[in-house]
Amino acid sequence: MLSARMVRPPKARNASQGWSLGLGRFVKRCNVSSASGRAEPQCGAQEKGTVCAFGSVRSEGVLMAEAGSFRALNPQTVIYHGREGAFAHIACNRAFPAVPAIACDTLFQVIAAVRAGKADAAVLPCENLLAGRVPDIHLLLPDSGLAIVGEIFIPIELHLVAPHGWELKDIRQVHSHPIALKQVQRFLATRGLAPVDASNTAAAAVQIKKTGDRTRAAVASELAAGIHGLTILERNIGDNPRNMTRFYVLAAQPVVPDVAQDNLLTSLIFEVKNTPGALVRAMSGFARQGINLTKLESYLVGGQFVATQFFCEFEGHPDVPTVRQALGELDQYTTSYSIVGVFPLDRTGARVRDDDSGSCPSPDRAPREEGRKRAISGKAATASDGP
Repeated sequence: MLSARMVRPPKARNASQGWSLGLGRFVKRCNVSSASGRAEPQCGAQEKGTVCAFGSVRSEGVLMAEAGSFRALNPQTVIYHGREGAFAHIACNRAFPAVPAIACDTLFQVIAAVRAGKADAAVLPCENLLAGRVPDIHLLLPDSGLAIVGEIFIPIELHLVAPHGWELKDIRQVHSHPIALKQVQRFLATRGLAPVDASNTAAAAVQIKKTGDRTRAAVASELAAGIHGLTILERNIGDNPRNMTRFYVLAAQPVVPDVAQDNLLTSLIFEVKNTPGALVRAMSGFARQGINLTKLESYLVGGQFVATQFFCEFEGHPDVPTVRQALGELDQYTTSYSIVGVFPLDRTGARVRDDDSGSCPSPDRAPREEGRKRAISGKAATASDGP
């Protein structure tokens, strides 16, 4: 029986298999104290919600994103970080088309609102195809008390926007979120434009409008330009036309899919023992069981260079025998680990493979698919399965 303990409710436990799902402060298994003690601000943006009809609603009353069902999650409100028109706002509309989307100024406010029951779900960015991971969400995730219940990929079309009457030839500075500015570096460099950081793309659009300075523009979405009364000076200025951002859907209560469901991801956070080869040994069980790892990232813990935390995602459900075996091996070489989400893959975004839609070629699809099938069926890898 596995012993991956969660340290703060809410948590969902599969009593028959022994694993538990939930999020809390990352501690050793012998310590099950829950509180991090961090004071968090309350979200005061409850009245900022907007309702957008985008996508579809399942007939049984369970909201559906094109990315796939978020199972039993049926939120009445969903919250995001940013201003109206931010890409997180677009992701909310895509994931929950008929649900009011609430804007909040900080990630702390977003997390506090969901934990306090002021919002039923949060949609937060976790990584971008060009700029890489969004560090803030990964740093907050272990202490958030929230569980990952879904993912959604949003195509990113970045535009240079400014108030009506302003001209491109006069622009000298461009404001936006640092992640967005990384995605338009070629455009800025070729025109000699200076990047200026802002809290998010939509906030940058509002900011430059308030200044009245005709030498400033913003990088934002078309939705942000429309909402805040700006015009588009230059369309699609991103360095890569296939740019996408991945978002997590987070909730206070975990939503655990059925073990028989196909196309699932499991996310976990762990710390390895401070011994040579511990990380390799901790991960080797996944290779032996033919389980495909889709992500492995490291983070420094508690402001120390000697303590490293890892965030890992793999294809499969924790109750599948092969996955349970791999987690058992992981357990031997870690000081602690927590499963922070089990959720369906977004099959309409970047995870759609080449023979599904003609996009996003994946030369390693065959071994990936074979590993996924083993994770679903519970069949372990054999010598004939290759190295």
